[in-house]
Amino acid sequence: MAKPGSPIFKCSRRHEVVYGDVYMLDDEMKWKVLSPLPKPNSHIESSWVILNNSIIIMGGTTEKHPMTKRMILVGEMFQFHLDSLKWSVIGKLPYRVKTTLAGFWDGYIYFTSGQRDRGPDNPQPRKVIGEMWRTKLSL
Repeated sequence: MAKPGSPIFKCSRRHEVVYGDVYMLDDEMKWKVLSPLPKPNSHIESSWVILNNSIIIMGGTTEKHPMTKRMILVGEMFQFHLDSLKWSVIGKLPYRVKTTLAGFWDGYIYFTSGQRDRGPDNPQPRKVIGEMWRTKLSL
């Protein structure tokens, strides 16, 4: 939830619980429990694409640090295989990032903007970025 009146919609830091649960609506319109994410993940609103009968998720946030209670960003790319209903980790991003925008075009997967980490040794969020990255992706 954003702080009231914040021009940049700064987070109010209310207690947030991150889940790894995954569900699918079956043919009988009932929710079916699927394999959980490799790690609990949140802040992935526009950080995913559908590609070759799978869903690719880039970045996000996971459970808070147990001691400091600070947010930890995710730097992996996850793939959910729609045929086997299983997850795999297919790569790492150049840095951990949340609320990034992902896309796929002409053999390349892209991500742009979002809030990145403080550096290789610190997974806490730092600044909002306006960079774009891409890599060749063949699945």
